[in-house]
Amino acid sequence: MRLHKFDDDPRFFRLNPSLHPIEKHKMNKKLKFSIVATWILLTRSFDAFCTYSLTPDLSNEANPLVSIGGITSWTTLLVILGALTVYSLYAYAISTFKPTELLPEGQEMSFRSFVGYLYLGKEASWTVTLYRLPNDLVRFNNYMGQVLTRALVFAGAVSTIMWVLINNSELYRRIHNPALIYTILIVGSIAIIYSWNRSMYVRYQSLQSNN
Repeated sequence: MRLHKFDDDPRFFRLNPSLHPIEKHKMNKKLKFSIVATWILLTRSFDAFCTYSLTPDLSNEANPLVSIGGITSWTTLLVILGALTVYSLYAYAISTFKPTELLPEGQEMSFRSFVGYLYLGKEASWTVTLYRLPNDLVRFNNYMGQVLTRALVFAGAVSTIMWVLINNSELYRRIHNPALIYTILIVGSIAIIYSWNRSMYVRYQSLQSNN
């Protein structure tokens, strides 16, 4: 039943996107992507600026690329961190606007095996996420667009709060411990990735029960 004489005219929905669920969903995705991308770029830039202000020669930098990897050049460090940021945004764009279904079809598997499947595209232990790369680059980009982006959003929040406290709190400057910050980053990122995998598993179970 036609509710409006223009209800099958795409031009009508372009002029009135709020009336078309698909167009509204696209707008919501674009808005979310813009907010997340802006947050990542701003927080990464703020972190680099504050780090340079504190240690322009990197002598006091705790980043493992410097403290363990031995990088002594800001140019090299910024190229590596910039490439990571650009890739995360590229992968996030792929997973947002050209998503690939990561869930298995017609299989019943444990959560541990499911985590491996999300990553590789075939049933495997969750430990494969630590040392193997998927053969399917599209799948890899979709997967990293979800987990890496979440981790960078969290890292941006942690680093921003840290620098605000360093710049404004004498008490915090006395107790600041880089090892604690990196512990928070690692544990928090693991928790975020686990939560995403668990939410995907709940969705998978729901689809299985409906079939």
